[in-house]
Amino acid sequence: MKKAVIAILAVLYVTVTSGITVNIHYCMGKLASVEYGYDDHDACGLCGMTEQREGCCHTEYKLVKVDDAHQLVPIADHNFQMPVAILPYEIVWIDEAPAKAVQISPSGNDPPDQHDTPVYLRNCVFRV
Repeated sequence: MKKAVIAILAVLYVTVTSGITVNIHYCMGKLASVEYGYDDHDACGLCGMTEQREGCCHTEYKLVKVDDAHQLVPIADHNFQMPVAILPYEIVWIDEAPAKAVQISPSGNDPPDQHDTPVYLRNCVFRV
């Protein structure tokens, strides 16, 4: 189903972009027939008269075609500069000495501090 719709749209697109000639025939001031394509006939099919400049029958040929479908779009000229915002600010000078570093106490489930234990006892290496 999709392929059929795509094929129909492709044929319609090619037809409109390449153009179709429409033959509109007027007989005695009224629309007599509309045909596709160029048909060069001398006599009217309804009244049998030959087409003359000021006669009762005349034929108009119109070309149905898309003229501006594939024109290049002019590139818009945008100003991409960032606006400058001047915001009020205050410079704060800190003259105080930094606070003394606070020692963080270990949590209750941390292992005890083992700096006083010798390395061979900490690693359980006993040489006999």
